[in-house]
Amino acid sequence: MSICLCVMSSALCIGQNVKIYDTSNSGLMDNDLWAVVVDHDGNKWLGTLKYGLIKFDGDTFTVFNKENSAIKGDCVTMLFVDSKGNLWAEYSRPEEGVVKFDGENWTVFTAASLGVENIDVRDIREASDGAIWFAFPGKAVIYKDGSWSTMKIPYENILCMDVREDGTIAVGCDMQLLIFSNGKWKKYTEKNSELQLGTIRGLKFRPDGALMIGYGGGFGGGGLSVLSSNLKVWTHYNKSNSRIPDHHIRDIEYDGKNYWMASNNGLVKKDGADISAVFFREGMFKNVISDITLEGKTLWIATNFGLIKYEP
Repeated sequence: MSICLCVMSSALCIGQNVKIYDTSNSGLMDNDLWAVVVDHDGNKWLGTLKYGLIKFDGDTFTVFNKENSAIKGDCVTMLFVDSKGNLWAEYSRPEEGVVKFDGENWTVFTAASLGVENIDVRDIREASDGAIWFAFPGKAVIYKDGSWSTMKIPYENILCMDVREDGTIAVGCDMQLLIFSNGKWKKYTEKNSELQLGTIRGLKFRPDGALMIGYGGGFGGGGLSVLSSNLKVWTHYNKSNSRIPDHHIRDIEYDGKNYWMASNNGLVKKDGADISAVFFREGMFKNVISDITLEGKTLWIATNFGLIKYEP
């Protein structure tokens, strides 16, 4: 039976619905995890700063690094699984590249093959036509049917992106939000729109076409904004009008009913207009979440204190 204690209008969850894997109780090599995805076979893939790529099959943790695989760098901070089941990973230090793993074979793409000066992937998304979009500083690099192409983005310091079903592109930057629609880019700033903060850390188009915007708030403003599908009406959630626990939101996932967000202070749940938070440890700055992914209704959560399996 799970035990949920109410703490500051949110939940501290300790029980059978939460399992934390770390270096003290499992074969995990490092507690400091930066990315997590689940492939079509149910394997969990973890990105680290020092140990390369880690695969967790539910029982065993296996490292893929420069010693035993196509991952020639110790740092892996960007992961993505496409609709065909391919795993994509960016690696760096000492070498850098992008790899695609189809379950059996690794394919390595260098900066030259992608048409960029260096490997610096900020986000990876898939469009409705199956094209894989990689956000780079000042451009999107697109992989489709085995070929690469590029699209210029009118700003260098890109932090995240998403692609809507109709081809609309949203790009989060360190000072603005860019949206490409009907063949044109539009810039949203704190001065010309209701954007609450210039720094955008997470973007997610909802099934209805509305855009969820997670800010890099830190100690400043931010939180979450929702921009309607016609890109005209704004709704904002912050500490003053909701139970959002932190103004820094860096990842947004959808399970078919609820939206889940990674924040600097716990896992954030949005159910309709209601927002709540889930904490896994007690104490200030003890629930920093780097990345989240869904396996059915189960959440896998990458943190700086290990890997969490959470079944709401």
